[in-house]
Amino acid sequence: MDKGIRPYAVAAFIAQSPGRVNTREGNTAFRKTLMAELMEQFDITLASAATHYNHAFISAKTTHPALVEGLGRAEDKKGGRKPKAKPEVAAVVAPVADEAVTIGELVFPEVTGGDETPAAVITPAAAAVGLEEILATQDEVVAAAEVQKYSVCKASDKTVVCNDLTLDEANALIEKATKAKKAKLELVA
Repeated sequence: MDKGIRPYAVAAFIAQSPGRVNTREGNTAFRKTLMAELMEQFDITLASAATHYNHAFISAKTTHPALVEGLGRAEDKKGGRKPKAKPEVAAVVAPVADEAVTIGELVFPEVTGGDETPAAVITPAAAAVGLEEILATQDEVVAAAEVQKYSVCKASDKTVVCNDLTLDEANALIEKATKAKKAKLELVA
């Protein structure tokens, strides 16, 4: 039922806007007085008065943009989820020249400035064996990182029951719910 609150609120907003002081305190006082006037005039609650004030503000923003200068929340303060902090990646430290570097069983010679012979020399066979070990270790790390995780959710309303499960764990949870005659669960990749 429209008692004429919104048209009154828009008219009062436009009529009183030129008299407001464009400071934080002035804008707050303008909002409070307009909402108090709406509450008194129409015998409505504070929440309802705030709703009508916001409607009048949006209406005035489209019809009289000069009147709403400085009112409302700043664009960068509109809310929403804050971005998650990105994890910092540790810097890779390069070996310093003039030092022997050891990787697995491989020993790389010191870098020298002249015709001197390096302290240790790597034979191609030793390099191949060491390289195979390094590649095998890398494959294990990549395989461990690529383990796919699954979620289990209710089939009826898609509510997630559990996250970050391996395939075996997810299937066990679904089977357990089926045996216990609980809600039907399904797997989500």
